[in-house]
Amino acid sequence: MRMMPLIPRLLALPAAAFAASAPPTGAPPGAPPAASAGALPAASVTIDEKDGVRTITSNGIPDHQPGRFPSRGNPNKIGAQRYVFRMTMTPTPSGRMTPHGHDWAGVAVNGVPFEPGTAEAWRNDPSTGWHIEGIQPAARGPVLGMDANNAHVQPNGAYHYHGVPTGLLAKRAAAAGTKVGQSMMLIGWAADGFPIYDFHGYAKADDATSAIKELHSSWRLRKGDRPGGDAGPGGTFDGTYTEDYEYVAGSGDLDECNGRTGVTPEFPKGTYYYVVTAEFPFVTRALKGERDPSFTKPRGGPGGPGGRRGPGGRGPGPVPTPRT
Repeated sequence: MRMMPLIPRLLALPAAAFAASAPPTGAPPGAPPAASAGALPAASVTIDEKDGVRTITSNGIPDHQPGRFPSRGNPNKIGAQRYVFRMTMTPTPSGRMTPHGHDWAGVAVNGVPFEPGTAEAWRNDPSTGWHIEGIQPAARGPVLGMDANNAHVQPNGAYHYHGVPTGLLAKRAAAAGTKVGQSMMLIGWAADGFPIYDFHGYAKADDATSAIKELHSSWRLRKGDRPGGDAGPGGTFDGTYTEDYEYVAGSGDLDECNGRTGVTPEFPKGTYYYVVTAEFPFVTRALKGERDPSFTKPRGGPGGPGGRRGPGGRGPGPVPTPRT
């Protein structure tokens, strides 16, 4: 097996843990969906395909029930945005992986963007090379105020997904008269134009008649301990930091970008596609193709647009205010 270090300088992603066999972190079994504090505008999204370009215009309000915001660990209130995302309808691999950092990785079909990166880091310093993860196997609860949809809110009111958008999956499955896991489900488009699917796909990537199975990433926790002292936060590789993981080729169903090539219901002749998985890296941390500039986020200076620094340290510690 080929083992590779994590793509250099990638930032962590905050998200509530989700598994197919258990409810997402922050959603006790049988618990009713939480309502966001205050009335939200109606969700608005349009998808236009013209001259080889797909344009998704939305206000960023989810078409499913979000969690309650402000909330513990997230003082921000959901607010309408003005998104206009564009992507090519004929994407091609660039021959390299392009990390997207704090920019949007893609957008869901309901107009809510995906962003797996955070600004939190060991010692509050990203240059240390240790970036705090938002979905942490060792955490005792949701990190950075994630709701049951693996989403939270930025200081400017932008609601966005960091992992499996459970509410969106449930809504789309119900509309199709099926259940999550019974078919492949197109849930969005990446910034390079390739489609994004949920974590279920054909057992044989090139055979649409094969069974549907859960797809798994090829990223694994490293074995042993992190360096300590000034070199690192110390402690066991437990998923607290992005750098706790390494790519092990062939250990799962997907490549380094959390995708694979195969046939899908929408692309019966085959395409490369990304998968939002129930385990790290959840949402791809790097793109196969060229990112459209419309997915570049405006820079708001230190701490992001209106955010503040959260604590670093040797573990999750107190829940910091999310900046991304």
